[in-house]
Amino acid sequence: MVEVTVALQLAGSAYNMIKNGVERGREAQDLYEGFTRFFDAKESIAEAAIEARNTSKMKSIFSGKSVEAQALQITAANHRIANIEKELRDFLIYSGQINFYEDMMRERRKIRNARMAAARKKAENKAFWTDILIGVGAVLLAGVVVFGTLVLIT
Repeated sequence: MVEVTVALQLAGSAYNMIKNGVERGREAQDLYEGFTRFFDAKESIAEAAIEARNTSKMKSIFSGKSVEAQALQITAANHRIANIEKELRDFLIYSGQINFYEDMMRERRKIRNARMAAARKKAENKAFWTDILIGVGAVLLAGVVVFGTLVLIT
């Protein structure tokens, strides 16, 4: 997964690529690479939010980031990416290419809903198995300590 700050930088550069292309007279559908980069970055931010909400209990205890820091980073990224997307939409409206944008958004919603459900399930599964492995490791460690203590006593 791409780091949130890197995803924001990618989204900004993709927006600039699209804007410059349309200003030079290119059609929006010819700039699919820029759209691809922008929405890949947006999805990376959404996946980071899902992972933060569905993290392992042990990982959340021992991770370096506080809950507030994660929330701030994700919220700021979501607001920034929403502003960039609004600017992109407005730019396409004023350049007369809103039909392309609306068609793309309808298709995007279908695909995104399926991907987000899969990402949520993956994050929940990863958190579950991490907690199980840590729990089993703790039980085994406790068993070794108890067994070692009994051996020392006898």
